[in-house]
Amino acid sequence: MSKIPSLAIEFTANATLRIGSSEVDLVELTRCLRTLADTQSITAAANVLGVTYRTLWGRMLSFDAALGCKLIGKARGRGTQLTGKGRALLAALERHGALFLPPPPEPVAALTTDLARALRDRPLLRLMASHDYAIARAINARRGVSPASGQSASVDLSELIHLSNAGSVDCVRSLLQGDADLAGYHHVTTTASERANSPWERVESDSDFWSLPIMEREQGIIVAPRAKRQIESIADIAREGIRFVNRQRGSGTRILLDAWLSDAGISPSRIEGYDQEEFTHQAVAATVAAGAADAGPGLKAAAAQFNLGFIPLTTETYRLAGAVDTRTHETVAALIAATHQQAAKLPGYRVLAAARR
Repeated sequence: MSKIPSLAIEFTANATLRIGSSEVDLVELTRCLRTLADTQSITAAANVLGVTYRTLWGRMLSFDAALGCKLIGKARGRGTQLTGKGRALLAALERHGALFLPPPPEPVAALTTDLARALRDRPLLRLMASHDYAIARAINARRGVSPASGQSASVDLSELIHLSNAGSVDCVRSLLQGDADLAGYHHVTTTASERANSPWERVESDSDFWSLPIMEREQGIIVAPRAKRQIESIADIAREGIRFVNRQRGSGTRILLDAWLSDAGISPSRIEGYDQEEFTHQAVAATVAAGAADAGPGLKAAAAQFNLGFIPLTTETYRLAGAVDTRTHETVAALIAATHQQAAKLPGYRVLAAARR
C-alpha cells in the first residue's frame, strides 16, 4: 500500500481508493467521470453505462461523500459538467491507465501523487488562450506571484492551470460551451452587426461570465532582415516575389491581418503564401527566421525573439475571461499577477490594471 497524507490506495484485483473508512472503485469512478464528461448529461451517461438515472446519481453522490468534494455540477445552458476536482481526478486516473490493473510499483506511486494533487483544495483550471508570450511564461515559470504583494511566491501555476492554445474565436467558444474555464483572447473592433454575432460579445455582456482587459500588445508585420528594404508597409507584402506566412483562420491575428488588407484595398489572392498557416506568433517568426518566408503577421515580441524586423500597425487589447464561478478564484488572481510580471519584461507589451467587470 502506498501512503500519502490522508490518502492511501490499495491495489487488489481492482484498484480501490481508501480514505478513512470509505472505499472507491477507481475503475468504476473513471468510467462514470469519462462518460459524464463526454455526454454532459446524467440521463445520457446512464444510458451509455447501462444503468438507471437514479443508480448513476446515487453512485456520484457516494463518490462525493467518499472523496469529500463535488465531482459534477449543473451549469445553465451547459448541462452536467465535471467540477474542477472532477476534471483533475479524471485526468490523473486516465494519465496512469487505471483501467489496466494491477500496475507495477512505480506507476502506483505516481498515481497516488497525482490523485492527492487532484483532490487537494485548489482544482485544475482549463485555460484556452490565443497564443501569448506573457501567459505562457507565467504558467511555465514554476513560480507564481502573490496578487496582494506583487512579489514572487512559491506557487506553481503549471500544477493549477492546464493551458492549451487556439485562435481567439475558438477560445471564446470553448468557454461558452463549457469546454474551458478561462479564455484568453483579443479581437478588433468590427461593425455593429458583426460584433452582435461574435462570441466575445456574449462573454463581455452576459452575467454568467466576466471579462478583463489585462494587457496591450503591439501587432504588425514581422519582416526578415534580408527583406527590410522591400517591405516597409502592409502594401508591400503583395509585391511580386515576397513570400508570406499567415496565422490560422479564426485567430485574432488573422482577423487583424484581413482588416489591414481590407483597409489597404489589397486582395488576399495577390499575396504569395496567404494560405500557408502557422498556429502561434513564435511559429510565424521562426518560419521567417528560417528563410521559408519573408514576412508574416505577429507580435513585436515575436520579432524581437528572433532578431527580425517589425512594422507596427496597431496596439490591441488582450483579455482574460471566465465563467462567473471563477471570478474570485485565487488561481485566477495569481495568473493575472504573474502575467503582468512577465508582460512588463516583453517588448511591445503594456500592463493594464483595469477593474474586473
